[in-house]
Amino acid sequence: MMHQKELINDVLINKKFFALAIDQGTSLKEIINQKKNNFKDEDYFFFKKNIIQILGSNLSAVLFDFETYEKHEKFKNLNIPKIIAYEDDAYNIDNVERITKLPTNKSIDKTIDDFKAIKFFMYYNPDSPQEINNKKNILIKKIGNMCLNLNKPFLFEPLLYNDPLIKKSNEEYNKKKHEYITYFYSEFSKPDYNVSIIKIEFPFNESILDDYNNANTISYCEEILLNTFGKTMKPFVFLSAGMKFSNFYKSMSISMKLNINCLGFLCGRSLWQDSIDIFCNQSNTEFIKWLENQGLERVEKLKSTLDL
Repeated sequence: MMHQKELINDVLINKKFFALAIDQGTSLKEIINQKKNNFKDEDYFFFKKNIIQILGSNLSAVLFDFETYEKHEKFKNLNIPKIIAYEDDAYNIDNVERITKLPTNKSIDKTIDDFKAIKFFMYYNPDSPQEINNKKNILIKKIGNMCLNLNKPFLFEPLLYNDPLIKKSNEEYNKKKHEYITYFYSEFSKPDYNVSIIKIEFPFNESILDDYNNANTISYCEEILLNTFGKTMKPFVFLSAGMKFSNFYKSMSISMKLNINCLGFLCGRSLWQDSIDIFCNQSNTEFIKWLENQGLERVEKLKSTLDL
């Protein structure tokens, strides 16, 4: 059995991780359904297929949801390292506790060897009732053990949210973001979770980047990044969390100049969300043209922050 540090090499190029996330399920389908006339399920898969084929070809790995992966034989033959989202449906969490549902389609376990790594996410707020977070920790450890037994790297994504159970205003919540992200990195670096790579948000709020040209803003972001990630050794990648592309690029530019153990990025909506309106309101030709031009330009711009 290979060591986890060796296993993650399957999703790295030149020791860097620069991957496409396209694992959104019903939430993305519903957005397209609302925007596109005469919507059919095939429209949703066409959208995802072209993003994977055009943007994924220039990245180190692609993160799939299983429904999409199973839909097209082409995906199985793609010469790109594939990562599977081991969830029933990302972001379709309908209970108060926000505990991620495991896959109901058991075919996923039969095809698990097709994937170079497994990703699992959990909505998480450190201030939530301990009873709830204990349940979440047990499930995260269960997935970590599964990955260990399968000899697959485990990418874990703690997804921060303002839990209504703790009755904290958005202002109070935003003020604590740095503290929350620091907790995530510290907690899920612990060996009993068996996490190989933590997929994590930037520890500052996106709004601060509106004043990006101010030297004090960059200095502040650098200080927070070093305070959060400067002392521990667990590899991590940044997720885009729906940030505007320009702000995700700015954040990556600041981060990758620091001596922190960041492998790179796993980027979804920041790369491709601007193409949704083009796909829904213009022609397929215009949509594909956007991906081949602005989409690929964004990929290369993000990759340039990694100094490959």
